Amino acid sequence: MEARYRIVFTGELAPGKKVQTVVPELAAKFRMRKEQAREILLGGAEQTLKHDLPEHKAERYREALEAIGLMVRIERQDTPQEAPETAVPARDERPPMSGATRCPKCGALEVSPVTGVCQACGVVAERYQANQTRPEAADPYAPPQADLTPPPRAETGDDQLQDPVAVGAGRGWGWVADGWSLFRAQPLPWIGALVLFYLILIVANLVPVVGSLASTVLGPMFTGGLMLGAHAQYRGERFSVAHLFAGFSTRPGPLALIGVLYLVLTIAIVAVIMLLMVGLGLGAAAFTPMTGAPFDPAAVDPMATMAPGVVLGMVAVVALLIIPLVMATLFAPALVAIEGVTVLRAFKLSFIGCLRNLLPFLVYGLVAFGLLILGSIPLMLGLLVVIPLLVIAIYQAYRDIYYG
Repeated sequence: MEARYRIVFTGELAPGKKVQTVVPELAAKFRMRKEQAREILLGGAEQTLKHDLPEHKAERYREALEAIGLMVRIERQDTPQEAPETAVPARDERPPMSGATRCPKCGALEVSPVTGVCQACGVVAERYQANQTRPEAADPYAPPQADLTPPPRAETGDDQLQDPVAVGAGRGWGWVADGWSLFRAQPLPWIGALVLFYLILIVANLVPVVGSLASTVLGPMFTGGLMLGAHAQYRGERFSVAHLFAGFSTRPGPLALIGVLYLVLTIAIVAVIMLLMVGLGLGAAAFTPMTGAPFDPAAVDPMATMAPGVVLGMVAVVALLIIPLVMATLFAPALVAIEGVTVLRAFKLSFIGCLRNLLPFLVYGLVAFGLLILGSIPLMLGLLVVIPLLVIAIYQAYRDIYYG
């Protein structure tokens, strides 16, 4: 039988390394929560971090951990199924979150019912299960290769999808302020991308019916590309006009499906509103005063005969139908393009994220309204700055709400 080995953390860090800098690196590298990484580093005693490994994999784990700054050693195991002796509490001993399901990768009962992400190992459960059904998936029990190689830039920091969090109302202005720093760094590409975007929409809408339908379906693909561009610039890369079309090569099907669903739901909402108007209009006509003249339904103006309370009620119904749709689609392109979330889950996450941040979005709406007015004053030229800025602010809101 092949010898098996375990990785033991000595409880010490390499000279010059500090806990506050090692914690985020360890958490990002091995897809764990920062609290769990901090518990490991501050345990104060030797801990078995990995066990039952073949020698070559044990060496790779050792190299990865030492690169982060942990002092570790490899020990040969006497029995292949020896349990780990880590000071971190066993996952099943922690109280599970409400509605959580079991992770198909690590077995922890910590898969968030909202994001579908395991809070213990960071894997997207649905995506992991789909990958295991592919023919090329050789060994479903092998540790992921990403754990044994230096993490790419995109996986550093806190770029891990979380349950949508509520932020302070002041962040509504903060999103715009943060967006200004990205816009100011590369103003011309952003202006060029947004001008090209609106030119495409204008040209498309010149074609009757088909053009407007096409622009609705393709809109999320362009928006997803802009979000990918903002994400790339945030991570230190350069934004370019070509990012506008990144959605056509990155998950184009799901992004187009967002537009299709938005179109279908919009048509359904319009149909409901029309039915309400017809019903209320006929009802109002029945209560018109008797004049002795023959009743002519065509001569009745439904809106004129409706009571003010009825009109306000209709406005409220329209808002109750349209606002949730906007909330469900606001972050959907970013969630699909950047994180690869399924479309229906993206709608759910976007709605929850907006619902938990109504006050920040109220502040953002007021700020956006003021900026749009100011941008319109000098012959609309200010909109060349304002519109890209507001688009980047949406990406900053996405970061705040879904990355924490």
